[in-house]
Amino acid sequence: MSRLLLMMGAVLLSACDARPPVAPPSAGSEAGLEVLFPVRVGMMAIHLRLATTELEKARGLMGTLQLKEGEGMAFFYEADQQMSFWMKDTPLDLDIAFVAADGKILEIKTMTASDTETTASTSSQVRLAVEMSAHWFKRSGIKVGDRLNPDDLRRGLTARGFVATRYIP
Repeated sequence: MSRLLLMMGAVLLSACDARPPVAPPSAGSEAGLEVLFPVRVGMMAIHLRLATTELEKARGLMGTLQLKEGEGMAFFYEADQQMSFWMKDTPLDLDIAFVAADGKILEIKTMTASDTETTASTSSQVRLAVEMSAHWFKRSGIKVGDRLNPDDLRRGLTARGFVATRYIP
């Protein structure tokens, strides 16, 4: 009888420790950083990963060995500011466009792979930055004054589960 009680107790204790199964993500769950979102720049469409959290922005494109043509990453901030970026642990040269809240490209600069010196915007009106392969903007005919479509940016932020108007009014 005591053996039966001990066995029942062990079964009950192990049942209390059992973890419920993890449900697979639902079709309505937020998109992650790995998802590329289409964003129009003038008449051209590019595909961007959208970095919004501090961890995503700190990691950026570190370790990325190549980008497909027309793919990049956008870094979003909640307030206009002067921005600076570096290329630590990023093994490919990149262009960076500093962009205003309305989507207007204010500056475009080229950054060298693994450079630990910062590349800073001269403007303090920057709300987001877009990194693409080096010289992509020039090859594509995209220049200072051109605009990223703010509606496309808002759609992507919303799909990621963020309140888009915190970044793009």
